[in-house]
Amino acid sequence: MRYIRKATPADAERIRYIAEQCWGLASNDKDAQKKIGQMIHDIYSRRKLTNEINNNISIFLLAIEREQAVAFISYTSASTKLNACEINALYCLPETQVKRLDELLVSEVIKNTIAAEGNRIFVVLTKCNGPVGLFERRGFRPLETKDQGDPGHEILVLECTK
Repeated sequence: MRYIRKATPADAERIRYIAEQCWGLASNDKDAQKKIGQMIHDIYSRRKLTNEINNNISIFLLAIEREQAVAFISYTSASTKLNACEINALYCLPETQVKRLDELLVSEVIKNTIAAEGNRIFVVLTKCNGPVGLFERRGFRPLETKDQGDPGHEILVLECTK
């Protein structure tokens, strides 16, 4: 059975594990792997995740398959005045990436934003590394492009208005 649920502090280690598995494929270089490992440790530490979840700093939604979290998305409210949110992270375990769990998670963020009377969702992606097509299929459109001085590494700011 497959479903989406909101994460609790008890899910912190699984969230870190999913991010670690996804980033582990990013490079075979030992120095790069070390930097990636440190980044995962810093961003997805149990303490930081517990704080973010308990204090509603970020909302983490988990895709559950066979009673195990296999993907997650996190988002934050940009402002109550804007009725907007920003998607911060979207990770699916490599073996589940063809199952379209990413689409289910993005759809759930859209649904939750509308339910909270929000009408705008932002996501920032690098042009060469990010599921641009996924977001475009879900109604997101380019809002801004920032040139980072490196061809193929432009940052796209996408917006979805509902």
